[in-house]
Amino acid sequence: MLRNFQVTNHRSLAEPQELRLVGTRAGALPAPVTAVHGPAASGKSSLVDALGQLRDAVLNSVTGWDPYAGPVRAPHLGFADRPSEFAATFIAEGVSYTYGFRLDNADVSAEWLHSHPHNRKRIVFEREGEQIRIGPQFEPVRYGIGALVPLVRPNALLLSLAGQMYAEALVPAYRWFSAQLDVLRGREDAETTARRLAAHLSRSPETAARLLTLLRSAELGIEDLLIAEPDPMYADYLRDLDAEISGAATELDACLASPTHAVQFENTHGLSPTGLERELSNLRAARDTLYTRMVSRRGAGLGLVHEGIDTPFEITDESTATLALLRLLPTVLDALDTGRVLAVDDIDTHLSGDTADRLIQLFQTPETNPRGAQLIYTTRNRTLVDRGNGRSSRRTIVWQLRRTPHGTGELTAH
Repeated sequence: MLRNFQVTNHRSLAEPQELRLVGTRAGALPAPVTAVHGPAASGKSSLVDALGQLRDAVLNSVTGWDPYAGPVRAPHLGFADRPSEFAATFIAEGVSYTYGFRLDNADVSAEWLHSHPHNRKRIVFEREGEQIRIGPQFEPVRYGIGALVPLVRPNALLLSLAGQMYAEALVPAYRWFSAQLDVLRGREDAETTARRLAAHLSRSPETAARLLTLLRSAELGIEDLLIAEPDPMYADYLRDLDAEISGAATELDACLASPTHAVQFENTHGLSPTGLERELSNLRAARDTLYTRMVSRRGAGLGLVHEGIDTPFEITDESTATLALLRLLPTVLDALDTGRVLAVDDIDTHLSGDTADRLIQLFQTPETNPRGAQLIYTTRNRTLVDRGNGRSSRRTIVWQLRRTPHGTGELTAH
């Protein structure tokens, strides 16, 4: 669950901007849908890219950034010497966190993680230059943060080390970025789309049927989707993982629906609902990794059956509109299944208004969004935003981006 996001000096967003996903009413929960609209070149893509940059930095700064270069960042060209800053407030494993960092051209100049249990601020750690302070509630020996401090490079994030080395106090925040935030931006090659789509379809007949129903409703002429049978070398492992995932998901739903069942499950298996959710996330990640390895050896074997045509299409034969929808559908359905935050730049590019609106409605409808997934999308089409707010009692939070005379983007509540 994401409550707000802040960015300073990233691409066209030179000045501090804050995207709030919570209404003005006291105690309000984040809205299931947040829309950002504005004309071309107003900064919409920069905003979504900034959220993706925040996620990428947490996941990749240790292993993906050049240890002999400065941090990876994209400041406004007019303010290249100014630092860039990113921060977010989110709910991870039932606790509110605020995490952020500041980058200059050479190093990470600041980084901080605060938790807010029972609305009380606790410092997990605060970093200023080479100095890192660990909060008094998170003594180094017990929670493992102290062991990481000497290992963090000046141009990498301390939180990133949680992905390689366990530190109890950092795990919930790191896992939120790795498992609960997804960002779709820029273009994607057809092969990547095919792999993601085939992985989604292969999970179960029910999963495949739901996606196919949505695809047919777009009236693109597609009647069926075909994928190759699993490689025998991987088939048994995939089958076992699918059975474990199904069982864990059923147990988690039962625990969330019944506190009594949650207590019984913990007494029997030694796992709290939070622990079970972690285990389920790990199983899904293992399944995705195994499937990716399999298709990298022999391809996804994806074929699309069109009405009145006997020979299945390759994905590279599909129209731009079809490719756009095939890219979105698995990611949207995964977000709904897991309660993720999904950010999509230009959601209606290459899609009809009805198709884009149908995807947005999946997040607004409690029956299709029982886990509280959130959608953040950008669009130039104000009509698309108004359609959603005119239909649903779960209103969309609306923001507007405009281009200032100084060539920067400015975000305002609408």
